[in-house]
Amino acid sequence: MKIYTRMGDGGETGLLGGRRLPKNDAIFELLGNLDETNAAIGLATSYFSNGRFPTKELHRIQETLLAIGSCVADSDPASAPVLSVLEKMTDSFEKQIDQWDKTLPPLKNFILPEGVPGAAALHYARTLVRRTERSYYRWEGAAQTLPIGRYLNRLSDYLFQAARYANHLENHPEQIWHS
Repeated sequence: MKIYTRMGDGGETGLLGGRRLPKNDAIFELLGNLDETNAAIGLATSYFSNGRFPTKELHRIQETLLAIGSCVADSDPASAPVLSVLEKMTDSFEKQIDQWDKTLPPLKNFILPEGVPGAAALHYARTLVRRTERSYYRWEGAAQTLPIGRYLNRLSDYLFQAARYANHLENHPEQIWHS
């Protein structure tokens, strides 16, 4: 399969079902943000080769982001299978966040988004999820696919706490923001 087709050279891109839309359509902003978020999470996982941080969930998130992208690209997004599992996955984020909360120092101040390389990458991925969430709500299909919005909202919380946990595992102290 060729990587290039030249079909997008005129400013349009094809979607599932043969639809072609201008490259500046809101759907492509959302798809690009999902892709960028996924790549940032992939970068974060590359820093956790020592096995101390649980990357299995990060890989599952990457797969889910691809499924969400497929849903968004579909001409009938409301029927996408991923929508039926997002609520359960969102709930699992909350459970993991609560579990990490038990091992982390209480958060009493804003902290700087930094730390060991994996944690810093998770913080960066979190900011991309927030951007993805904003572009999701600009997309015309958002009303049909509301579980995606809830998933993205909680994913950013999950990644924030995951970054804190990664720093904790490496005994890297959180840097408090001093205004």
